[in-house]
Formats: sequence, structure tokens, C-alpha cells
Amino acid sequence: MPQQVVGKGEVSGEEEDYSLKRFASHPFYTAMNRRLVKLCELQPWWRVVDLGCGIGAVTWLLVEEVCGDGGQVIAIEPLGEALEEARRSLAHLPKVAVRFLKRRGEDLMHCASVRSMDGVLFCNAIHLVPDKSLVLQNIHAVLRPGGVFAFNSAFFEGAQSADTFPFYTAWIRHALHIFKDDYPDIRRKKEGKAQARILLTPEEYRQLLEDEGFELEYLELCPVELPLEGFEDISGYELFARGALPGVPLAVAVDCLKRGVAEAFRDLNLTSVTRNWLQVVAVKA
Repeated sequence: MPQQVVGKGEVSGEEEDYSLKRFASHPFYTAMNRRLVKLCELQPWWRVVDLGCGIGAVTWLLVEEVCGDGGQVIAIEPLGEALEEARRSLAHLPKVAVRFLKRRGEDLMHCASVRSMDGVLFCNAIHLVPDKSLVLQNIHAVLRPGGVFAFNSAFFEGAQSADTFPFYTAWIRHALHIFKDDYPDIRRKKEGKAQARILLTPEEYRQLLEDEGFELEYLELCPVELPLEGFEDISGYELFARGALPGVPLAVAVDCLKRGVAEAFRDLNLTSVTRNWLQVVAVKA
């Protein structure tokens, strides 16, 4: 059983959940996903893929829209534990409305049950994909002509406005000081640049879509006010923590980031920090 840091270099034997579950429970997260779903103008009879469904935070939003005769949501996730949690959390929905598949986005076109789809939504995950062109090729292959592809992300070049840079600088500075002071016996390992820190601009996403045969319908930056609790919860997400403090053991990185962001909020007298959410809708040309 993995160890959990509880502060000041102490650890316990309790298992920690490093998933996106806590962050995904915030109202702002649901609001951004709901807005993207509404922008797609889904029809009740459509067949739609929730790609990278995770624990099902977006799947149920899709079911609200796609619930007519012939309508279906196919929830696809490569991580078995997350897929099982999504299955459990959505067990009350009509079985005909949702199907669950364990598969990567890079292999989507090879799935016989995913053909001529009316829509594919890829929420809060495209920034983690190493080969974005390959995933877009797969999505293009499974959509019908005129089918909708939509994605969003809070991790892109432009998510942080210039006036928030002092906050992010203070956050990481505090986290590194905590790491140095409270974990003097732990040395950071040298690692390559984490995928979560390889960010594209909105214009680069636009070009990528055009290169892979999509026509852009809608692109916007939605400012969202994130409270301290939101930053604390994203600090506990494994992929974010490893990207923010690369080379630091996961439990230690989470501890340092959570305590560091609290100190940054206090020092700068903040109640929230604005972060842009990228919302994109395109169609298969």
C-alpha cells in the first residue's frame, strides 16, 4: 500500500486517491463542461463518444442531451479503475443509453462498435496526449461527415493571464521551499519534460484541427475564478503534481503543492485566481 504524506515530512500507510475526482466535483468544472456540451447542439437521437471519460463527470451531461430514440453515449477510457468508477456512478442510467469501453484515443478507429458517430467530446484531457495528430486522425475516422468534435482544456498556452503570473511564481517558490526545508533527505530525480507541461496555443490547436480535416466552428477562452480549494484539489491530481514538481516523489509533491498554494493565497491576500478555459467545437469536413 502506498504511503501518504500528511505534512511536515510525516507519512502514513493510508492509500491516497490521486485521481481528478476532487477537482472534477467543483461547480466551475461542471459549468465549463456543460457549456461545451451545449455548444455542440447535440440531438436526442445522436450517437456520441465521451472520449477519456474518466470517472464519468461529463458522461452524464451527455446523457441529458442524448436520450431520444436511438440516442447513445459510448464512454471510453484507457484506465480500468476510472472506467469502473464511471460504470458504478452511472449505474442508475438506462443501460441502453451508455456503453463503456476500455480503449485509448489513439486506437479509436480500430474499434468496430465506434463507427459513423455523430459526435466526439474530449474534455479536459487533450493537453495530456503526446501525439495529438494521431488522436485527431482517429476521431476524424469514426465521425460521420459533418459530425461534431469538441474539446476543452484549462492547460494550454494562454490559460494563465499575465496578471496571474505573480501567483504561480509564488506558488512554486513556496512549494520548493517546503520541499527543501521539510524533505532534506529526498533528492529530485532528473526527468524529461512532462507532457502536462508541453502546452499548445489556441492558434496551434486551430491549425492542428485544419491539418487533420476539421473545420473550426467555435473557439473561446472562458475566464473562470478558481478558489483556493480548487488549486488544492488539482495539486492532488497525479498528472498535475508530477508536471508541476517533476522528479519529486508523488506524495511529497502533492504535500508541497497543497501547502505552497495556501501560502501563496495568504501572502497575496487572494480569494480566487482567474484561469482561462479553452472551449473548441469543430466539424468533420
